[in-house]
Amino acid sequence: MRLNLLITIFLFNILYSQEDNSLNYKEDQIYLNFNFDFQLKSIEGYQQNGFSRSFNLGILKDISFNEKGNKGIAFGLGYGYTRLVNNLDIGEDVNFYVDSNSALRNRLSYHSIHFPIELRLRTSTLESFAFWRFYFGYKLNYNFLSNYKPFFGRKTSLKKYVSQFSHSLSLSIGFNTWNIRFETGLSPILKILTNPNNIKDDFLISSVGLVFYIL
Repeated sequence: MRLNLLITIFLFNILYSQEDNSLNYKEDQIYLNFNFDFQLKSIEGYQQNGFSRSFNLGILKDISFNEKGNKGIAFGLGYGYTRLVNNLDIGEDVNFYVDSNSALRNRLSYHSIHFPIELRLRTSTLESFAFWRFYFGYKLNYNFLSNYKPFFGRKTSLKKYVSQFSHSLSLSIGFNTWNIRFETGLSPILKILTNPNNIKDDFLISSVGLVFYIL
């Protein structure tokens, strides 16, 4: 009951601030974005065999730095789902390893709670809602409910294989409805044992996609 009340108050505050006709207006926004995910670091034998993707949505509260409202900072709360398709297999000691069959389409998925912060530059005015955006972001993620589905075999629930916490940097650029988002991980989401030397490689996820702002 208390959680529902807090969410209702938060949403009311966002919607109410959109109706403020002062120059110090807000761009409180509900965001929705779809990404293509990939691994930038070169890992021996690793192969991405399919469309690895992620989906995110959430709410950001805008705080203006100036009276015009075209510079500000935003913080919020969001949810994300990530699905990776590659030739990684489950190893021992909560590590993954690269399968020798590079054509395998093994699937790893997990859910996340996001805590994003954005520095915002925009060309908006009180009268115009079509404007350029340049948003620089940092995001802390709490990852949970990870599952692994091998190309041959049943889906398995994983514990401790996926890092519980991760963080990343992002850049969103666009005009009006269409905005491109780039994101790169700062901490590994997985640990991979590279055979035959058993060298641990960090698996950092980067992504590129579209982000839409509803409010």
